[in-house]
Amino acid sequence: MKMKNIILGATALVTSLALAACGSGSSTTESDNWSTYEKDKSVTIGFDKTFVPMGFEEKDGQYTGFDIELATAVFEKYGITIDWQPIDWD
Repeated sequence: MKMKNIILGATALVTSLALAACGSGSSTTESDNWSTYEKDKSVTIGFDKTFVPMGFEEKDGQYTGFDIELATAVFEKYGITIDWQPIDWD
């Protein structure tokens, strides 16, 4: 039961961060973008592809890691595909 609560909490955290990262440049928003994601059936999420084990690029070019796998599973439940966008912090 405890592990289930940890996974549920982590899922909620990643989903919240993903949705917050997709917000507009304004610090105040009058509505969220969830309806747009549901309508378009896609969302773009940026990530650091060198942050092992959270998100990284494998030798074959696939993106993987805890954050990526978790967010993919959550959005898959809603029928929404993710366009993973690596961010170059340099």
